[in-house]
Amino acid sequence: MTAANHFEEIIVPYNAFIKAGYSVDFVSPKGGAIPIGYINASDSLQKKYLYDGWFMDKLEHTRKPDEIISDNYSVIFYTGGGAAMYGVAEDQAIQKIARSIYNRNGVVAAICHGTAGITYLKDEKGKSLYTGRKITGYPDEFENRNAAYYKTFPFAIDKAIKNNQGNFVYSKNGGDAFYIVDGRFVTGQDPSSAPKVAEEIIKILDNNFKPNAAAKNDLEQIRAVLLDYIEGTANGEPKRLRKAFHPKFNLYTVAKDTLWTRSGEKYISDIKAGEKTNRIGNIISIDIEKDAAIAKAEILIPNWRRFTDYFLLLKYEGNWKIVHKSYSWIELPKQEKK
Repeated sequence: MTAANHFEEIIVPYNAFIKAGYSVDFVSPKGGAIPIGYINASDSLQKKYLYDGWFMDKLEHTRKPDEIISDNYSVIFYTGGGAAMYGVAEDQAIQKIARSIYNRNGVVAAICHGTAGITYLKDEKGKSLYTGRKITGYPDEFENRNAAYYKTFPFAIDKAIKNNQGNFVYSKNGGDAFYIVDGRFVTGQDPSSAPKVAEEIIKILDNNFKPNAAAKNDLEQIRAVLLDYIEGTANGEPKRLRKAFHPKFNLYTVAKDTLWTRSGEKYISDIKAGEKTNRIGNIISIDIEKDAAIAKAEILIPNWRRFTDYFLLLKYEGNWKIVHKSYSWIELPKQEKK
């Protein structure tokens, strides 16, 4: 457990970034599956992502550092858990990514034991990247120094930050959402600070950072296309659906253990102009790679079903179109009318 990645410290910021319209990738020193721990399945947000196959697949197939093009990113975020103490801080490729993002006016962020990842972070001349800046993380004072896990730790985070010319600060209360913003370094002390750390990162990006215009435009275009589908169906607007779909678009699902295919044209023909429904749609995630993207949405139809939609979108002739949709659903309990 002590060498795992803290699930809450992953999904809380991830959820905030996705809802703010940003896409997120995961990287680890060796790539591939990472150990996950500290899971609270009774927490609704954790449970949501724990049973999200698409999201968990991203954690199972994290990228290697040499697969990352740092110019495509605005933030590097070091999540916590004991695993952050091993192999992250000394990884030169990850340091290079962090340095590149920071030098491009980006944000370096960490939470709890994730701060271990920046303990050796230096600029091109070998000088600390955060000399004199306030940095927080999980303080050595709060560790169980008699426990077996602690005896395997390669260093104490607070001492290592100080050795790299940082000003380590923390709250003696613990669990009080303590965090620090100093320039473009955003750090949190423990899991309780995850929402505020994410909020501050987004604030910096929205107010001070100018992201790659083309990438941001792609994200906005995709969101608009998905809303054409979601709102066009809910509000009875066939013209919006034709804007969203490629002419050869198909829908796929499994019914009674049989693959069921439906053409986009048939789907549109069943939408009656001006006839509104009680469908409630929500975009869950968008992942873009050049001219291809995948997206996920949830569609709630009260007293009937909750649908989960997975989309494949492609960009051609300067526009994004939905070319494929696969979906599944669960039946919802019917509520009696009062």
